[in-house]
Amino acid sequence: MVCRYCQKTISITHRLVDSEFCCKQHRNAFTARSARALREMGEFTYSVADVLRDTDEFAVPKNKKKQAAGTRSTATVLGLAALTIAGLVVMEKFGVGGASAGKKSGEAQQGTVSRLVGMVVDRMPKNASGGLQIEDKFQAGLRNWLPAPGTGMSGWRIDNGLMRPGGLRIWDESRNLADYSFQFEGRVESRSLGWVVRAPNHNNYYAAKLSIPERGGNARPEIIRFSVIQGQESRRQHFPIPVLLEKGEFYEYEVRAVGDRILTIIGGRVVDQWRDARFRTGGVGFFSERGDKSSIRWAKLQEGESIADKLRSYLTFGLIIPVM
Repeated sequence: MVCRYCQKTISITHRLVDSEFCCKQHRNAFTARSARALREMGEFTYSVADVLRDTDEFAVPKNKKKQAAGTRSTATVLGLAALTIAGLVVMEKFGVGGASAGKKSGEAQQGTVSRLVGMVVDRMPKNASGGLQIEDKFQAGLRNWLPAPGTGMSGWRIDNGLMRPGGLRIWDESRNLADYSFQFEGRVESRSLGWVVRAPNHNNYYAAKLSIPERGGNARPEIIRFSVIQGQESRRQHFPIPVLLEKGEFYEYEVRAVGDRILTIIGGRVVDQWRDARFRTGGVGFFSERGDKSSIRWAKLQEGESIADKLRSYLTFGLIIPVM
């Protein structure tokens, strides 16, 4: 049995107490995450207490070792910004500073939190990351995308300016990177669109797929996640997402890999977040499985994060809200 939150094996002794989670903290975190998803779908509304709890939940843990000055400075900036936003939310809630004091709908409250996040982020220093920045519009073919040895074209092709993926290919220039933002514009034409991050090679990587059901069905779009370690695939996990997406429509995707965190944004909305520390470096790529059909218009990657990027990730990781 594995923990539903961290996917680690639950000890035999702990199974006698809880067969779903490895500890009480992970049970509480999983419940909070589920509640946030329900709030996004309109089942619940955000409150000041929600914002304060969610901000604290993903605070930087205390390290017993002496931290570098840059790390302390960044943590201080993040903490102060989080407190600023919490204060602004309180002001908005109780009508301080000219805000209306009436009862608000869940959508309006959620929009307020999003605007406050954006307002603080926009005032942060726009420091350049100084890392690698690459972009591919597939005008020069597929020479920058490496297939697994012996697979040839692996089903990939360029059609009317769009790249249509087949078997897994990894973006060559990204293979040795650690923290980065992977962005692309793509659409699901049949079943799913798949991508990978932290892929040092074709036998080790984190994979995800956006699956969109046929029009008219009751199923919601979902993220399908799994990992491949030494060529062995883990159990696939399915997570319905609180965003309505249409098959055949192009959307902008962003996948941020920072430390042990993976954050997925589609159409400007945070739809998935998780942690896994097994791979700290590795590139990005695309893949299609049997029955899947998708197309990619462009892809780009930026290494590292500015202070504003760190703040945005810090505040939105676990708070499933629109990203300004």
